[in-house]
Amino acid sequence: MSIKNAWSGWCSVEMDSQFKETFGSWTQAIGTVISAVGGTPSKVFDEDFRKNLDLIGNELQATGNAILADAEETWSLDKFGNQIQAIGNSTVILGLVIDFDEVTKQELIIKGNLIQALGGGTAVAGAYENPDEPEQALNVTGNILQAIGNSMQAIGGISELRNSILEKDQENDEGEKQENDEGKQEENEEGKQKYQYPDLDEKQTDAELIQTMGGWIQAVGSVLNLIGQLRSNESQSGQDSSHESHSDQQQV
Repeated sequence: MSIKNAWSGWCSVEMDSQFKETFGSWTQAIGTVISAVGGTPSKVFDEDFRKNLDLIGNELQATGNAILADAEETWSLDKFGNQIQAIGNSTVILGLVIDFDEVTKQELIIKGNLIQALGGGTAVAGAYENPDEPEQALNVTGNILQAIGNSMQAIGGISELRNSILEKDQENDEGEKQENDEGKQEENEEGKQKYQYPDLDEKQTDAELIQTMGGWIQAVGSVLNLIGQLRSNESQSGQDSSHESHSDQQQV
């Protein structure tokens, strides 16, 4: 009887940890998908609505990563990676919420994405701590995709930040023009501006495309992690059933 009670107590602890891991994986996956939708240029949703979606998505990601970290009772690289990702999401949230100037907001978002990429890379290393588990292939692939997606979002953000600085410089230069200068002098000035700030619109589109692709790659990675967690739950349930039947036979 004592063996069965001990096994039941261990199972209750495992169930609590399993619930946290499953709930955290669902929350993280839903958050990345919502954030990816918010980061995708659309004629259906206006910019303010998409920013709100991005904010909600990052809040869900931060919550999911924090729950996943809390589910790990002992220190591990996987736990540390989830903690780092939660910090990265929180940094992005600061950039979206706090009323800073545009350059500072973009810098915070870039740093937040880079921190998330670092957390994803740490979680990849953590997955190799238990290489025999069947779901680890999905977890490794998912974490790699998340790290790549966050890195792409950071690269796109850096390009967008550079364009914002160039546009601000361009506006300052245009403000310094003499209103009474016309004709040839004005044409030369326009040529000079084109030389200094080439293809700003095209670069802006490229930056948005990189960020959009990165957001969806991250979303695919988080969904793969969710699938891996669900498969782990199925495997754990089968092991629990076999252990319980074995303990009952020993008692008889």
